[in-house]
Formats: sequence, structure tokens, C-alpha cells
Amino acid sequence: MTIKSVEMPPLQTPAAINTFSPKFKNRKDMKRIGFVLMILVLGTALMLSCSKDDTVNYTEGKGKVNIYLTDAPFPINLVSKTVVTIDKVEIRKQESDTTGAEFITLTDEPMEVDLLTLSNGVTELLASVELEAGSYDQIRMHVSKSSVYMNDDTKFDLKVPSGSSSGLKIKIEPAIEISEGQNADVLLDFDVSKSFVAKGNWKKGNIIGFNFKPVIRCVLLDMAGRIEGTVLDTANTALENASVKVWMETEEMTDSLITSAFTNPDGKYQIIGILAGNYYMTTELDSFTTDTVFNVSVTAGESTQVDFMLTPEP
Repeated sequence: MTIKSVEMPPLQTPAAINTFSPKFKNRKDMKRIGFVLMILVLGTALMLSCSKDDTVNYTEGKGKVNIYLTDAPFPINLVSKTVVTIDKVEIRKQESDTTGAEFITLTDEPMEVDLLTLSNGVTELLASVELEAGSYDQIRMHVSKSSVYMNDDTKFDLKVPSGSSSGLKIKIEPAIEISEGQNADVLLDFDVSKSFVAKGNWKKGNIIGFNFKPVIRCVLLDMAGRIEGTVLDTANTALENASVKVWMETEEMTDSLITSAFTNPDGKYQIIGILAGNYYMTTELDSFTTDTVFNVSVTAGESTQVDFMLTPEP
């Protein structure tokens, strides 16, 4: 296992799904609020970027917020698509009396997203809107439909909880500070592994449906970095679909899972939107012993590389 930190490359977009480290056309593309929905069936973060860009024409007294979507993993070997329909995304301006604060619509155009296309650092832009300068402390997302498609063409239409239709409320901590002439980048991580709960014994391939219980993580990207690397076996063979999890280091080290990812066919993984701090990581795959790495340090704006080597079980 090796750990090293390098300058963090920009977010990936759907056009770069088959590329591990794509480039944006310019730095403005990177200054966005990323709204990451972790797919219900896959299993990363809210980025805040507040640097002045003199090449953009802003309305006086306003800044811009951009919303991106991404995912997180789960039993991907059994699922071909996980689709959610987002009808509306709103944001709340922070007021001294939050009971009277109103939500501002960022987009109300329905968008159907296959969350399985958003993995290993790939994001989807949901909205890019000018907002009045100020602090914004909550995002509300309306999900009207959710479906899971299995590899055998079985489709499960999931019941969306009433809280989803009225809007999933995601608290932004700390609040986004938008200044005149600045961009704010936010990433919402829709945790698939927690949000899409399989019915039946999925480890044996026996899935009879899913329960939809949306869990979304919100991160300020300006305060976050990413973790990426490769998982190999002792023969230096790349391991696909190895589960890589990031945990917060606590004394108990229980119930502290931050997010997770699966390796691609080249054994590579990438997890975005990890707040600066210290973590530990676990990697597991059937027929191999689980590996744990402690003292993984993440720095804002940088990429930390953590490579693993798994040993076959006796």
C-alpha cells in the first residue's frame, strides 16, 4: 500500500466517463456548485469555490451557484441502471429567523439521471444560477421517481417517500458564502449503498426489490480533496469491483462511514468531496482478505493516492 498527495485535478463530466482524469475546457468549468446524487444503487461532496473570475459578466450584487450530480456504489455486478427523476432543486438563503426563510428555485425542469453513469469522480451539472450575495444554508431536492434495472432486464419501480416528493432537505455546513462576482461550488453525495436497500439476499444474487431511503451527504468542495488509487492482488493483477470505503477516525470507529466506491476494470477508484482531515480506509472483495489502512490524510484541493494489494484467502 502506498499513500501520496498531489494537486487535485478538476471534476469529471459525463463525457469523460471512460477517462479517469479528464480536463475541463477552462478553469471556469471547475468553479461550480456540484450537486452529487449518490445513486441508490452505487454508492461523494459539496464543494465551495469563491475565487473572483473577471472574465465572467455577473449581474451587479450577485454571484453564481452551480449544482452537480455524482454517485456512490453498492452491488453493481447485479444492476445495469439506477434512474432517478429530479423535478426541482431549491436553495435557502440564511436569515436570522430561519422559520421565515424562503427557498429559491434553482431549476424546476425535470431531469432523469442514470446514477450508474456517475461514478469514480464523474459529476452531472444540475443547475447554474445567479443568486443574491449572502449566506445559503440548505438545499431542497424533489425526487418524483426512482427505478432500478437489473442485468437480466428486470425493472423495479420504487416507492418514493413522501419526504422526497415534498423535497429532501440537505443542510449545508458551514453555510455557503456567496459574494458579488464569485462562484460557489457545491457537491451533494447521494449515498446509493444507504439509499437503495436491497430486499432479499443480494450476495447470492436473489434480489426481489429495493426500498428507497434517500441519504445525501453535503460537502464544501473548497474545503475538500479526493482520494484515488489502484487495487491489485499479490500477482499485480488489477481487481475490478473491489469495495473501497472511507471512514472517519474516531475512538469507537463504528458508524463512521463517510462514503465508498468500487474499482473499475483497471482496478482504479476515485472518491471526491472528502473534507480535509484524517481517515482510515478498508478494501474488500470476495475471495480476498480485507485490507485496512490507517492515517490517511486528506488536504483541501489535493488528491491523496492510496494503493492497495489484496491477498487471496487460503
